[in-house]
Amino acid sequence: MFQISAFKKISLAALIASLISLSGCASSGTSSSNAGATPRASEKAEYLSVINRIRSEATRTGEVYLMRGLLNVFSRGMDVMAAEMRSKGLDAVSFNHSDWQPIANDIVARSKSGNISYPIVIMGHSLGGNEAPNMANYLGSQSIKVAFVVTFDPTERRSVGKNVGTVINYYLPNGENTISRGADFIGKLSNVNVSSIPDIKHTNVEKNAKLQARSIETVMNITKPLRKKRWKRSNRTS
Repeated sequence: MFQISAFKKISLAALIASLISLSGCASSGTSSSNAGATPRASEKAEYLSVINRIRSEATRTGEVYLMRGLLNVFSRGMDVMAAEMRSKGLDAVSFNHSDWQPIANDIVARSKSGNISYPIVIMGHSLGGNEAPNMANYLGSQSIKVAFVVTFDPTERRSVGKNVGTVINYYLPNGENTISRGADFIGKLSNVNVSSIPDIKHTNVEKNAKLQARSIETVMNITKPLRKKRWKRSNRTS
């Protein structure tokens, strides 16, 4: 196990080194779900305003947050899922894993005025998979429930707390990338080894059509059509 884990860490370090020259391009690129793939601190307000605009167009309950991994290079399956869910009327946005904190703070701020559309869903791939439980647990520390967390081959172990309902971790075993129950977790947790899927690997696990369809189907099942009058009234309080 140690050898496998060490190899993966070395490989990740090599990957970072080989791709670091792309970071400027990745951070300034655009996607269908936000103004910048990895916005700088000065861009946070504008970034959140784009998210809020998508939220105002939703026709179903819920808020779905999808996190990409390293430099936004290999996690474009998260963008595909976000776009698919938006086409179904969901409030779904994708962003770099390093930007979850201001987005979580926005959720916390809106919770104080009751301006959240539940259920909250968080997904992430690779480093985004590491941060998805962190974001969920942070929201839990602020007494905000998270209905569903999906991780696609995270690189490190994580645990989830009592505010989280259901967790599914699609992973390729490396000895240290499962998700465990926190001491007070009472929800449903599944670590699903996907290594038997033909041609599956770390850089395409989140692009797998079946895994995407399962995740989106679950989100559709736990959300419902949004009553427009209620949503407009909520918007006026924001």
